[in-house]
Amino acid sequence: MKPRTETPPLANGLPADSQWLFPEYDFASMSPKRFAPVIMERVLERGSAAQIRWLLDCYGQKVVAAWVRQYGYRRLSHKVFEYWRWVFGIKRFHKPPWERSAGARRS
Repeated sequence: MKPRTETPPLANGLPADSQWLFPEYDFASMSPKRFAPVIMERVLERGSAAQIRWLLDCYGQKVVAAWVRQYGYRRLSHKVFEYWRWVFGIKRFHKPPWERSAGARRS
């Protein structure tokens, strides 16, 4: 099944309007498979609704939710992480060992 987008995908499969999310990368040579972690991070953090729909169509809700569960705490801003936890119904997530103590709080 091909992901649906409002803007046509480029030859690499990424939506053309998402290039601004990856200024330090050679966007034309990025592939959704090889760059999945950075694509998920950038689109979940700053992507438009259309780009998020593309992300969910491309990787599937289970894969994106698993990424949020495993890496979201460290790689997304606090508000964005909490939003995606709520969207996906994530109760338990990976937290680094040094932040697991009862007194440690995320600012």
